Amino acid sequence: MEMSQSKEVDIEALIEGQKFGWFRAWVLFWSCVLMFFEGYDMQATAYAAPSIIQAWHINKANFGSVFGLGLFGYMIGATLLSNLADRIGRKPVIIGGAFLFGVFTLATAFASSLSALLALRFIAGIGLGGSIPTVIALAVEYTPSRRRARIISVLWVGYAIGGATGGFVAARLIPQFGWASVFYVGGIVPIALAAVLTFTLPESVYFLALTRNRSKKVGAILARLRPDVTLDGDAQFVVREEKPSGIPVAALFTDGRARMTLSLWFAYVTSLLGHYFLTSWLPTVLVGAGVPLAHAVIAGGLLVGGGAVGGFITCWLLDKRGITVVAMSFVLAVPLILSIGAAAGVSVFLLMPTVFATGACLIGGQMGLNAVSGTYYPTYIRSSGTGWANGVGRIGSILGPALGGVLISFNVPTSQLFIFAAVPALCCAGAVYLVGRAPAAVARAPQVAPVHQRTA
Repeated sequence: MEMSQSKEVDIEALIEGQKFGWFRAWVLFWSCVLMFFEGYDMQATAYAAPSIIQAWHINKANFGSVFGLGLFGYMIGATLLSNLADRIGRKPVIIGGAFLFGVFTLATAFASSLSALLALRFIAGIGLGGSIPTVIALAVEYTPSRRRARIISVLWVGYAIGGATGGFVAARLIPQFGWASVFYVGGIVPIALAAVLTFTLPESVYFLALTRNRSKKVGAILARLRPDVTLDGDAQFVVREEKPSGIPVAALFTDGRARMTLSLWFAYVTSLLGHYFLTSWLPTVLVGAGVPLAHAVIAGGLLVGGGAVGGFITCWLLDKRGITVVAMSFVLAVPLILSIGAAAGVSVFLLMPTVFATGACLIGGQMGLNAVSGTYYPTYIRSSGTGWANGVGRIGSILGPALGGVLISFNVPTSQLFIFAAVPALCCAGAVYLVGRAPAAVARAPQVAPVHQRTA
């Protein structure tokens, strides 16, 4: 049914009142495809690590720097490029990031030394760091607020499925074609995807409205988003948020957001420390404990796959029950992480479900945390808020693999390794609780600031 629309068009009201139509499904589809291959690429090095270490006769502890430098690149990309996305737009940063990590992932297949591997994974990490937070911001800005946590969970489920699929792909490809085959797949497809997204992915309608002088694009996008609404030719688009001047990251600490932002950052650091401790070293540690290589790689895939299931459940409950659900997910992860060490020495049939359940709570909790960062900030700093939380959190993701490498070099028993992985999850639960104590008004305190633009 068509309805006449007054000359002043509230963009937020149109997005809040929409049903799940083809246009939003289109945006979500391409966002999920991108997240899938980003998840694959992020885990590719972990799956190839046992074979590279064996082929190049590298000390396991030294290989930890490959994980760490790749994640450092992610931190650089997430902080700097997400800032850029709040200035020049979501779309160019998403596509540029996808192309960058695709090219340098493909180049990784031709690496012949540790130094080359370090450089290539660092640059690929920059592309991943720019693309992931920005695609989350884009998807959120086309979604009604009541559904945003679930939409973010869908994106991270796509990411987790990509990471889990990488484990099964690696288990099939590496024995036949060698470790380089994992990076061929992880490089060629994102390059092609970046080209496709140039023509298929829309820019954020909120961003276009806030940056002014984009009236034709705003009108065209809204016409596809809400075909049930007839827009007058001289409609004026209104966004109920202001876009203040200054550096976007500084706004993360204004209007009472400082405590929330710092607590969120600490939660990210501790969560990702435990997360990447496990995802980077789990296949290698399990092989050292006597688990066959194929089973160890599959266990790594199940850890991330469990995160896909747990993330969807956590974010669904987050929309209904609030942030306490995320804190409880990390609390439950603690005993499950400790159980992996015991299960590895007993039976592979006990190990696999234990790893899956651990992923559901630990990585699922991380996805819930991503939903929090993607919904707690207003539009003009959403990409910066998500990007800086992800970027600062990479301190933990760098420390996690490095700590694992040091402990492994000291021949720490397998069971004790998992104690070190469990402590950060408990710390994260406390930090998430503090985020939840921040006033709700801090997250979204929109001010009416009409942006007068005319459609063609």
